[in-house]
Amino acid sequence: MAIEPYADNFIPVVPIDHIDHPEENPFCYDATCDCYEDDEVIEAVYQAVLDGLLTADEATDLVLGRLL
Repeated sequence: MAIEPYADNFIPVVPIDHIDHPEENPFCYDATCDCYEDDEVIEAVYQAVLDGLLTADEATDLVLGRLL
């Protein structure tokens, strides 16, 4: 059985069940991901705001997966 050729602009997508988030970017864009329930990471972001390392807007963007 031969595999049919596909167009040059086709990108195969391989779904994965679990994504390991790097320490420097603990949140992802997927709102259903378990990373949003990690109390330790959320506390670390909150502490960074209290320490003046992040503004409230930056912390919000980080948690929403929009800030790298």
